[in-house]
Amino acid sequence: MDITTPALLFPAISLLFIAFTNRLHTASALIRSMTTEENTGVNVQHKKEQLNFLKKRVAYIRSMQVFGILSFIFCLLTIICFYLKQDVLANYIFGVGLLMLVSSLLFALAEILLSTKALDIHLENSNY
Repeated sequence: MDITTPALLFPAISLLFIAFTNRLHTASALIRSMTTEENTGVNVQHKKEQLNFLKKRVAYIRSMQVFGILSFIFCLLTIICFYLKQDVLANYIFGVGLLMLVSSLLFALAEILLSTKALDIHLENSNY
């Protein structure tokens, strides 16, 4: 492996951050709209269920972002190690960075599954 391998992950990680940030923005907009609207005519239990799902989603998104940032940092450290001619250390650091990226993607998968489950509950409780 050489210095170009970890450098190739920069665009991928950047695109992931855009997707993760969009998911967080959407969840925060939903939370704001659900907590500011009045309860008149709204199934309170349904609203509580949805807010619980949103709390879990925010926690997953936070984990996605933390592991994504750590992955990015480990890629940078890998490049620094290659620059300093520490190839063996660079390989280990890159491996840890890949594990962080996998963790980030697994949290993304969990968040997607949770958000679709919340949509299913919403559809079940709709009047249509």
